[in-house]
Amino acid sequence: MIIYFFKDRSKERVDFGQLIDEYFDKIENTYITSNDDEFVATFNIPHFDCSYRYLITKRSRVTSLYRLNPNFVNTFLLCELPDDVPLFIMRLMLKQIDELCRLFDFAIYHEKIDNITNFNMFELIEVLTKERTKYLNDHPEVVKYQVDQDLLNEVCMYQSLIDELPSVVKDDIVANPYIVLKDSENHIYFSVNWHVGMPTTFPPHLDFVHVEEEENLVNLVPIQTFYKYVQRNMYEIKDGSIGIEIRYLNENSSLKSRKYIKKMRKAVISTFNFDVIKITDLIEK
Repeated sequence: MIIYFFKDRSKERVDFGQLIDEYFDKIENTYITSNDDEFVATFNIPHFDCSYRYLITKRSRVTSLYRLNPNFVNTFLLCELPDDVPLFIMRLMLKQIDELCRLFDFAIYHEKIDNITNFNMFELIEVLTKERTKYLNDHPEVVKYQVDQDLLNEVCMYQSLIDELPSVVKDDIVANPYIVLKDSENHIYFSVNWHVGMPTTFPPHLDFVHVEEEENLVNLVPIQTFYKYVQRNMYEIKDGSIGIEIRYLNENSSLKSRKYIKKMRKAVISTFNFDVIKITDLIEK
């Protein structure tokens, strides 16, 4: 999926030096390359193993340019978005594009929009969702696993907050990412790693916990069993801005929970029953 950027002819031209040096180059998790034909800024989305990229090209890639509003000039800047990501990630990318448009006064164009227009999140979500559906229908080799939309949104929300959670808790705590599991019947399960004795966060919608003991021994414990013994030692993050239920073990409660490991071992399930997949392999029902 490609979004093209245009500039009103009556306004100042694009200062590409400022765009590159003062914007692209200062955004974290961005990798910049260039050659004689194009400039590329690749934006990596932390904890999602997902990226998108901006290009500044020497030649226009807009088809049927002649029929577009002549009051706008093509900037030769475009953004290539992945075709098959969850809506939450799509919104993250579009939020950043919105920021870019506001800072540099860009208008945008997509081939499924009638003409050049100002950025509109709702319109683009609708357009790109249809494009995603068409792409997946046209590419059956791209395998996606459907889960409930609200559930997937909360999973993605937690994943996006991983870097912020230690400061929210205000404790020396580890916020581990989700581990997404798939069984032989393509059922999806969620887990998280807990290194025994380590203060750790526990996101919502867990089915298992990967309990990591000394000597790199990892046991897959059903969440009902884990909570049966450990929940009494847990705390809940009290922050209205987060909007999802996240529990955690601090240093003291995590050390107290060590004594339940032997009892948990009775309910261990083999990890060989599952394959690990990525969050971006999931899609809303």
